[in-house]
Amino acid sequence: MDHHYAQEPIHHDQAKYKQLIHNIEAIFHEQGHKLHKVKEFAQRVKEGIEKISPFIQQSTEAVCPNCADVCCINKHAYYNYEDLIYIHALDLKTPDYDFEKKDSTPCQFLSGKGCVMNRSVRPSGCNWYVCSPLFDHMEARLEYGKFDDDLRDVAELWLEMIEEFHRVTKEM
Repeated sequence: MDHHYAQEPIHHDQAKYKQLIHNIEAIFHEQGHKLHKVKEFAQRVKEGIEKISPFIQQSTEAVCPNCADVCCINKHAYYNYEDLIYIHALDLKTPDYDFEKKDSTPCQFLSGKGCVMNRSVRPSGCNWYVCSPLFDHMEARLEYGKFDDDLRDVAELWLEMIEEFHRVTKEM
């Protein structure tokens, strides 16, 4: 599988996006038994995100309602190539997207109470973007050191998951 998908905005071409989803689904369907370590890493990533989620949620609840320039925009709503590996390793499906929405409009999954998606399955462009006011608030909290360590652990697991996927699929 080609690595270039991780960098380009693949959702701009709906047919290409759906084809990529189909290809990754096929890999997991046909070669799932060889991807057991990828699935284990994905589960550990999910658990790690769930562990740090309360800290992030408490911070966003304090900062985001006062925001004048909402950064939860639609371009962050789409899974990238690596996100699709993660989602399929968890045996989940992608949401039904409204591909007609512009990237700069508010995210299609943003409600009056925040994101309707569980943090552990949000696209990485959404999940890992932290604006300056949010970062400042988080960094000032006593729990920030523990959060930062846990976040680093999740990031390392994510990289291991992707490396394992590429190692296995390269052998196919």
